[in-house]
Amino acid sequence: MRTLEKGDEHALLAEALTTSGIVQARMGRHPQARALLQRAINVAETAGDLEGAGRAKLSIIEELREQTAAGDLTAIYQSAADLLERSQDPSAARRLISCARQVIEALGAAEDEEKSKEHSWEGFSFKQQILDCEKALIERALRDAGGSVTRAARLLGFHHHQSLISLINSRHKDLLKTRTAVRKRRRHIFSAPRKIKNKSRRNRPPQASSQISILHVGNAKLASQLVGEMLPTEEWRVEVCIDGDSALRKLTGNDHYDLLIIDNELPGLSGLELVQRARKITHRRRTPIVMISGGEFETQAWRAGVDAFLKQPEEVDDLPSTIARLLKIDLKRD
Repeated sequence: MRTLEKGDEHALLAEALTTSGIVQARMGRHPQARALLQRAINVAETAGDLEGAGRAKLSIIEELREQTAAGDLTAIYQSAADLLERSQDPSAARRLISCARQVIEALGAAEDEEKSKEHSWEGFSFKQQILDCEKALIERALRDAGGSVTRAARLLGFHHHQSLISLINSRHKDLLKTRTAVRKRRRHIFSAPRKIKNKSRRNRPPQASSQISILHVGNAKLASQLVGEMLPTEEWRVEVCIDGDSALRKLTGNDHYDLLIIDNELPGLSGLELVQRARKITHRRRTPIVMISGGEFETQAWRAGVDAFLKQPEEVDDLPSTIARLLKIDLKRD
């Protein structure tokens, strides 16, 4: 997999990811297996390998049936059947038939369970049923949001993520392990630094060798300056580009950057195009990329090769912690 990720053979990479996902599932590492199989689907679809994507979806049914809700299994199977509709591979047809039986069995079991609940009132608790349903919805939202409470709250229709945090802390503490680590949040992200902090920073001896170099490509000079003011407080050096064409020239050069921040809406070359070009440059293939966008481009961004996607403006405050997570460093506060 590591070797294939360096090349352009995306169909072979998707096949390797599928095999690795199956192995992880049979070792009982179900979250890792699901992540690998989902990535195999994304890589195959991006490469135009519809059969590879369909086979990866069937592997989810075959290997993770017991860890997947019956309704989700039905949707996965329908999608796989659509992708493999024109397949000439006899084994694909056999797997479709086998997976159809597994989905039917899962639906039957789910229906029997519901009927059993409906006809038996012994030990029934209305309050517990509500809590169980609430927990299941929160757990699914956290899973679909990759552990991000902010995104999960938005999926669940909360106006503020603190409402969801309160529910988890008070009623469903066992879900704490499914969310990402709690981050210290800045109360005023773009407010002017206090004079005492500026003075402290000026008196601080230079440590250029320990600084982290970041290239921020933003479509508005003011927005770039704001992010530039936020990141140096973490002792990160930020270089700013205001258009995609000049950023591409920098990326094709030999300047070192630990991380790239790219806005999607750019003059000239768009953010998505810039990410795709960067991933084809040998010494930028593994450079972490964070995309910031106010539009609905998250799916396209992941396919292009970003490592994180932040919705503007509501998630911009997650930028420092996102960078720290990608670079595996601790945040240093004044």
